[in-house]
Amino acid sequence: MARPFDPKPAAAAIAGDRLARRVIAALADDVRPADVAEGYQVQFAVHAAMAPARGARVGWKIGATTRVMQEWLAIDHPCGGGVLVAGVLPDGGRTAAGDYTKPMVETEIAARLAADLPPIPGGYNAASVASAVASIHPGIELVDDRYGDFARLGVPTLIADDFFQSGVVIGPAAPDWRALDLPALRGQVTIGGIHRGEGVGAAMMGHPLTALAWLADTLNAAGTMLRAGEFVFLGSVVAPQPVVAGDHVVVEFAGLGRVEVSFT
Repeated sequence: MARPFDPKPAAAAIAGDRLARRVIAALADDVRPADVAEGYQVQFAVHAAMAPARGARVGWKIGATTRVMQEWLAIDHPCGGGVLVAGVLPDGGRTAAGDYTKPMVETEIAARLAADLPPIPGGYNAASVASAVASIHPGIELVDDRYGDFARLGVPTLIADDFFQSGVVIGPAAPDWRALDLPALRGQVTIGGIHRGEGVGAAMMGHPLTALAWLADTLNAAGTMLRAGEFVFLGSVVAPQPVVAGDHVVVEFAGLGRVEVSFT
């Protein structure tokens, strides 16, 4: 018989650490999520627990869509996380480096949805999710290594904590994204005027919309779904780059556009 699992105690502990800006503590054995499915149950409960202070969930992120990141984290699959209202910064905005444990930025492509993506027989693919996409944007994901030794926590707990997610910056919509070759889009990041890395959209599971399809199926399996009006950060084409106070970050995709944020 499967053990009964209540996600609320783990969610309370994680939400408490995040709101207090503490390193996420290892969870006790009797409340820790045992697998990925339980990790998502805790994640949704974390969103509910943090909503009074940080607002409702308005979007999603996908992490570890590349082989390099999966090898770094010692996992063999992507992981999804939620984005709350307070984590959405304006293009060109500012954020305090002191509000993070170990801040980093990722070079992303983001999609905003025009329609819900409920369960369908056989699941989604890049072609079948395309009709639900309203717009495509350049984006910066603000990630935070708030774990110390993340390996000791385990992947289910990292998922429960939104998998390094701390905030996002969404650039302007591409004028005609359907005319773009999304896998071929080349993105780069500069920090303080110094080029830190570049990559192409194909890094996201071969195609950015394949990553979107993966998240749609994953959330459907977890008992929820992507909804019209939400946005999804589809993965980074560059490994996470550390930032410090005073850094100005620019992410630019040829043919898609640019987006900026500063750390104070």
